[in-house]
Amino acid sequence: MENIKKEFLTSRAYSAQLDEKMPETHRWGILGAGWIAGCFSDQVIKAGGNIAAVGSRSLDKAQAFLREFPSIKKAYGSYEELMQDPDIDVIYIATPHAQHYEWAMKCLQHNKPVLVEKAFTQNYKQAKEIFELAKEKQLFVMEAYWTRFLPHIIKVKELIDSGSIGEIVQIIADHGSCIPFEPENRMYAPCLAGGALLDLGVYPISFTQFLLGNPTRILAAGSAAPTGVDANDAVILEYENGKGALAMLSFGTLAVSPVTASICGTKGRIEIKRQFYRPSDFTVYYTDGSKFEYVSKTHEDDNGGRDGLFGMHFEAAEVQRCLLEGRIESAVMPWEDTLSVMKMMDEIRRQLDFKYEGE
Repeated sequence: MENIKKEFLTSRAYSAQLDEKMPETHRWGILGAGWIAGCFSDQVIKAGGNIAAVGSRSLDKAQAFLREFPSIKKAYGSYEELMQDPDIDVIYIATPHAQHYEWAMKCLQHNKPVLVEKAFTQNYKQAKEIFELAKEKQLFVMEAYWTRFLPHIIKVKELIDSGSIGEIVQIIADHGSCIPFEPENRMYAPCLAGGALLDLGVYPISFTQFLLGNPTRILAAGSAAPTGVDANDAVILEYENGKGALAMLSFGTLAVSPVTASICGTKGRIEIKRQFYRPSDFTVYYTDGSKFEYVSKTHEDDNGGRDGLFGMHFEAAEVQRCLLEGRIESAVMPWEDTLSVMKMMDEIRRQLDFKYEGE
């Protein structure tokens, strides 16, 4: 009979911490009042965090956001007003990708630390300029790649670092969603840096970079939507570790894919269930026939996350810890990793032969 083990996460790996409750040490401003801003605000507020204000290009939209989250006291009809509020300690940027660079730079110029939704920027050059300004002004910046801060990913990283599955040989991950084509939809709009890569591909790409680092070779293939942005992509990443590891990644807007991840090593493999980038369970299948089953305590449906999302408060808590410690970057989501991912996505776009507006 197979040896089946079950365990809940109790340990903390690579300095990531799981604070279910957030202290009200910092007053957050939300720049952008769309869907992802609501998901983030919902979880931070439920965890005890202090969201003090929201800014939108439309005062009506900002006020509607307050009606959904009545604990937020201020609504601004412009991003500039939000940045100028002296009572805001840190700003979460939740605009479309094409606007991240502009507003991150402006927030830093107003001496506001920022948490920038992923993908961090349109390209490597923009990301580098943000970090250069943050270093010059000694202000905190972090990409909001929330997956790194989730309990099951912390446990996966712990198992890999301990040598539990041996040396990584393959990673297989995907993120496909069926999004009906509408030219004005941000996912298909070139002016908003639309396409599968920055919105969906960033998840398996950043996940792989987190575990294997930077590849020595990238091979990309894909097809475009009628508007010219990428719609269906596949990427192979090649590494020069001892076993010559490969990552096979796919992402697109034309069909729903499993949205799972497998990490295959010389002693076993880890299979993360759908959806791997959200709170999830996983199983380790060892080459000796035994299993290890991880059951997450933070399932999205158990915790009432808005629109099925849960866990963004972990990254927000990391921001607050870093600010209290006087850090300008996170050790869990360092600038170097964001730059590496942006450089990889630039190369993928080069091979697929498409650019965003303004490039």
